[in-house]
Amino acid sequence: MADEKKKGGFFKRAFGLKSKDEKLAEEAAAKAQAQQQIDAQMAARMAAINAAALKSAREQDAAAAGTQIDDAEAARLELEEKRKAEIQAAKDVERAKQLAEERARREADAAKQAELEAKREAKAARLAEEKSAAEAKAQAKREAEEQARLEAEAQRAKDEAQALERARKEQGEQEAAALKARQDAEAKARAAKLESERLEAERLKAQAAEKAAADEAARLKAAAKAQEAATAKRLKREAEEADRRALEAQKRAEFDAAQRDREALEAAERARLNPEPEINPAAETGFLNRITKGLSKSTGKMSDGLSTMFKKRTLDDEALEELEDLLIASDLGIGAATKVTTALSADKFDKQITDMEIKIALADVISDILTPLERPIVLTSAKPQIMLFVGVNGSGKTTTLGKLAKRYTDQGKKVLLCAGDTFRAAAVEQLTVWGERAGAPVVSGKDGADAAGLVYDAIEKARAENYDILMIDTAGRLQNRTELMDELYKVVRVIKKQDESAPHHSILVLDATVGQNALTQTEVFTKTAGVTGLIMTKLDGTAKGGVLVALSDKFKLPIHHIGIGERIEDLENFSAPVFAAALSGVADAVLEG
Repeated sequence: MADEKKKGGFFKRAFGLKSKDEKLAEEAAAKAQAQQQIDAQMAARMAAINAAALKSAREQDAAAAGTQIDDAEAARLELEEKRKAEIQAAKDVERAKQLAEERARREADAAKQAELEAKREAKAARLAEEKSAAEAKAQAKREAEEQARLEAEAQRAKDEAQALERARKEQGEQEAAALKARQDAEAKARAAKLESERLEAERLKAQAAEKAAADEAARLKAAAKAQEAATAKRLKREAEEADRRALEAQKRAEFDAAQRDREALEAAERARLNPEPEINPAAETGFLNRITKGLSKSTGKMSDGLSTMFKKRTLDDEALEELEDLLIASDLGIGAATKVTTALSADKFDKQITDMEIKIALADVISDILTPLERPIVLTSAKPQIMLFVGVNGSGKTTTLGKLAKRYTDQGKKVLLCAGDTFRAAAVEQLTVWGERAGAPVVSGKDGADAAGLVYDAIEKARAENYDILMIDTAGRLQNRTELMDELYKVVRVIKKQDESAPHHSILVLDATVGQNALTQTEVFTKTAGVTGLIMTKLDGTAKGGVLVALSDKFKLPIHHIGIGERIEDLENFSAPVFAAALSGVADAVLEG
C-alpha cells in the first residue's frame, strides 16, 4: 500500500497529475476567490450608491436651511459620508452573503433529501425485482413438478391399459358370453317396462275422459241454472221497466197538463196586457214572411234608427260614423259594420242617400258574410250517426233536439234520444215528451247520474238495435264554470272512445237574446266540444238578432237552422239571402210592395 502511494506520488510529481481531492480544493479556492471579487465589486457599487444618496440628502438639507458649506467642510462631509456608505455596503454585502448561504444550504438539503428518496425508490425497485424473480422461479418449479406429475399419471394409465388389454385377451370369450347374457336380460326388462307404461297411459286416458265428461255435465248444469237466473232477472227487469214506464207516463201526463195550464194562463195574460189584431192566416204563409215576422224586433230597432238618421242626407264622415255606431249597437259587430260603411263610402260618399239604400247595402254585406256558412245538417254514412247538442241553460237545446228528431222520424229514420242532462230535475221529463211526439225512445238515468256512463250505454244500445241516429242532450253549462265544462269534455272523450270519428255533429244551440255574450259561449264550447255547427233560437223574442252576423264573421262556423217560434215548424232551415233581407229591413219593403 505504501508502495502504491509512493508510486502515485512519483507519477503525479513526474507528470504533473493531481488527485481528485486536490482538484476539488483548487476549484473551491477558485470559487472563493471569484466570490471575493464579486463581493468586493458589490460592496463598491453599493457604497457608491449609498454615498450618492447621502450626498443628495445633505445637499437637500443645506438648500432647505439656506446655508452655504465651504469646500473644506464639503470635502470632510463627503469623506465621512463615503466611509459610512462603505460600512453600510459591507453590512449589506454580508447580509446578502448570509441569505445566499442560507439559500444554498436549503438547496443542498433539498438535493440531499431528493438523493435519499431516489435511493429508497431504487431499493424498493430492487426488492420488487428480487421478489418477482423469486415468484417466477417458484412458479417455474411448480409447473415443472406439475408436468412431471402429469407425465407419471399418463405413464401409469398407459401401463394399466396395457394390463387390461392383456387380461381382456385372456378372458375375451368368457366376458363376451357374460356380456351377451346381460344385454338379453336388459332388453327383456325394457320391454316389460314399456308394456307397463303403456297400460298406465291407457288407464290415465280413461280417467281423463271420465273427468271431462263429468266437467261437461257440470258445465251444462251450471249453464242451465245461469239461463234460468238470467230469464228470471230479465222478467224482473221487464216488470220494473213496465212499472217505470207507467210512472213516467203518469208524470208526463201530469207535466203536459201543468204545461198546458201554464201556457194557457200565460197566453191569457199576454192577450190581456198586449191585445193583438187578428192575423190573416194567408199572411202567415211563405218562408220570407215567417222569417221577416220572426226577426221583426231586431229589424225594427235598426230600421227605426236608419229612418231617423237617413231620410235624405249627404253621406259624409259624420254620417258614416253615426251609421257605424248604430250597426254596432244592433249587435252586428265591428267587422260587419266596417264593411257596410266601407262599401257605402266607395260609391255614395258626399252624395245624397236614403235609408233604403243603406238597407240594401247592409243586406248585401250580411249575405256575403253568411252565404258561405249556409249549410244544412248532412248525415254521413256512419251508423249510428251521433249528434251532440251543447249550450248554456235555457238556450233551447232540448226543444231544438226534439224538433229535429221529429223531422228525422218523419223521414223514416230510426232515432234514439239520450237524456244526458242528469242535473236538471225536469230535463228527462221534457225530453221524454219530445220523444213521444217524435216517436223516438229515450235512454235516461236517475237524477244526478254520471252523464258519461249514460252516453256510453246509449251508444251501445244504438249499435245493438241498429239505430240510424243517436241524438244526445247535455246539461246546460255556464261557459265560465270550469268544473261543468270538464264534465262535458268527459262526455266527448267517452264518445270518441266508442267511435274516433264521433260526434259526427257537435251542435251549439245559442239563445239570440243574450246578444254579444254568444261570442264568448261560442269560443268556450268550440274548445271543449269541437263545435261543428250552430243553431240560433229565440230570434223572434229579441232585438239582438244581428249577433248571428258577428258570430259568423268571427268564427266562420256553419249555420244549420234558426228558431223563430215555439212550434215544430218554427225551426227553419237557414237561408243567408232571406235572413239578410229580413234583418236589414229590405224584406219589409218587398212584402209591402
